Amino acid sequence: MPTAANTRLRQVAVLGAAGRVGRAVTAALLQQDIHVNAVLREPTRYDLPRNARLHVVQGDAQHLEALTDTLGTVDAIVLSVTPFTAPPSSFDGFDLDYYTNIIAGIDANWHSARRRLVAIGLTATLRLDSGGTFMEDPSLFPPELTPFAQAHARQLPALAGTTLDWAILAPPAGFGSPHEPAVGQGCRLVVEPLTRQQATAHLTYAQYAQAVATELLQPTIHNARVAVIPPA
Repeated sequence: MPTAANTRLRQVAVLGAAGRVGRAVTAALLQQDIHVNAVLREPTRYDLPRNARLHVVQGDAQHLEALTDTLGTVDAIVLSVTPFTAPPSSFDGFDLDYYTNIIAGIDANWHSARRRLVAIGLTATLRLDSGGTFMEDPSLFPPELTPFAQAHARQLPALAGTTLDWAILAPPAGFGSPHEPAVGQGCRLVVEPLTRQQATAHLTYAQYAQAVATELLQPTIHNARVAVIPPA
């Protein structure tokens, strides 16, 4: 893993730092001596690890105009928010532009010389080598969750319309599986299309967080979406 000594990156804002992915990414960044601004809507509801380099900021990713000062201090942002803590019983009233609007807010309110964004992707949006996307195969993805996947899919064209230096990292379907060890054991980035085996592989949060931290510290993916899977 790279260290802060060999990169100019010093401060990162993690939007959605209290979620399972956000917490793992925050921990991985803190291990690299990076200062993390953890942006939470309700900070008092969450108990993040104490660290001198961790600064908890109250804010809403859907209203980033109120966080212009905070965003102006960071070199990179991790977009790890989700509209649901669990699959909803209904998607009635759900805004398919949920992520699109957040990306527009980031682009409009983040005034910094270096604007590196890593967005947490969704397996369902990935293209398979058998044709079509993961979400289009009902044997792989529950059709009732399609609106959530469609909202994620809209990140790609939304980001393409910005001047951000961005990357979408999508984990496989076996993400956060208890069958994998609790510590990261490496990972690799794969360009679409994926095989069914790759798309359904097991990957721990620690492995995924390692990939995100690396793409922030030493970027290799620019303006593209890739999958994060276990090492071969």
